[in-house]
Amino acid sequence: MRAKLFTSLAIGVLGLLVGLWLVPPPATRANGDKHEEKGGHAHMPAPLEYADIHVPTSVWTDPAMITRGKEVYASRCAVCHGDQGDGKGPAGVALPLKPPDFRDKDGVAEMRDNYWFWRVSEGGQVEPFKGKGSAMPPWKGELSVDDRWAVMAYQHTFSGHNGPHVPWGHPESIAMGRDIFVMACVPCHGVTGKGDGSVGSMLSPRRAPQPRDFTSAEFKFRSTPSGQLPTTADLFRTLTEGVRSSGGPMTIGLRGHRIMPSFQHMPVAQRLEVLEYVKSLNRGFWQRGVVKTVTVPAPPPLTPERLTRGKQLYGDAECLACHGTRGRGDGPSAPMLKDNRDLSIAATDLTRPARFKNGARPEDVYRTLVTGLAGTPMPSYGDSLEPDQVWDLAYYVLSLSRGGQSAQTGSR
Repeated sequence: MRAKLFTSLAIGVLGLLVGLWLVPPPATRANGDKHEEKGGHAHMPAPLEYADIHVPTSVWTDPAMITRGKEVYASRCAVCHGDQGDGKGPAGVALPLKPPDFRDKDGVAEMRDNYWFWRVSEGGQVEPFKGKGSAMPPWKGELSVDDRWAVMAYQHTFSGHNGPHVPWGHPESIAMGRDIFVMACVPCHGVTGKGDGSVGSMLSPRRAPQPRDFTSAEFKFRSTPSGQLPTTADLFRTLTEGVRSSGGPMTIGLRGHRIMPSFQHMPVAQRLEVLEYVKSLNRGFWQRGVVKTVTVPAPPPLTPERLTRGKQLYGDAECLACHGTRGRGDGPSAPMLKDNRDLSIAATDLTRPARFKNGARPEDVYRTLVTGLAGTPMPSYGDSLEPDQVWDLAYYVLSLSRGGQSAQTGSR
């Protein structure tokens, strides 16, 4: 069994390495370099602060929004981009970096809605556009969010765009991310992203959590309230750091571990691209409104009284039922634990902070207690405990580990 597991791991890692070697950089994607001289569009992903801004799908076909956008475009954009969206406005023709041609249907289809919103908001005053000499001003201080959405909807009419700008309607907009996913993620997460890859299936006999099913609404590692999808920043953190285990992100453990390597060596743009593809597997990312996150206050001082209260909460909240009296993952309920897919899983050994898959800083433990781990028996205590009580419990949990004393002082 062990030989078979390691053979599968080797195949997966080999596929990852080959995939990363084969995937071209984002600037070489279709319609990228071709239009570099017209507005500097390399179709890169929007940065994290804009990654969760998805335009309501109704905006694209709302006559009132399109009319509103036409007015904004005429007063703010036409001077450079032209009345017909061809980039030949009276000021645009004199610019060293020419405005893009909004009539280019293929080019428009490749760019996602959060990319458009980012460009309208920040203009050309961000890299790489600033370095290329873009003259486009930022509009976020002058135009409301609705006005920016409206002008995007109107601008899309130049290319004949007549529907929501979503990835399942424009698969070319996630082509780069799909290529990376196929090369680097399929061995564990499967072709359709349901967590049913060939390597993942080998982990079940070891009671290891299975690779995430991206098509479901259950994501463990989040900064969002219970029952909510994660932010793109949450996904980016998991992708970058990997999922912890006793021997590091690439280690296979005997209990409570799964393989999730760190992808910090992958260029940031490629990480963002693959996450855009991952989000395309779950339409909930586009159908939600404003994304709310859990606020983690600054860690309070550690005191003996806080540990005493935390120990009491550890019993009252029934943490010991799974994690055991000493936190070793050997509580009376531990042998029966299953996830929402009816697969056996192991309770985390709290005496080994390297196994804290969501991080071992006090802030990480606080966040995990408040959000819970979706799809597992680990509940959210966000509604049942006050913030100060959560800190009491978090510090007590950290005190159970051999490295607890150094971990309890907070971030450095």
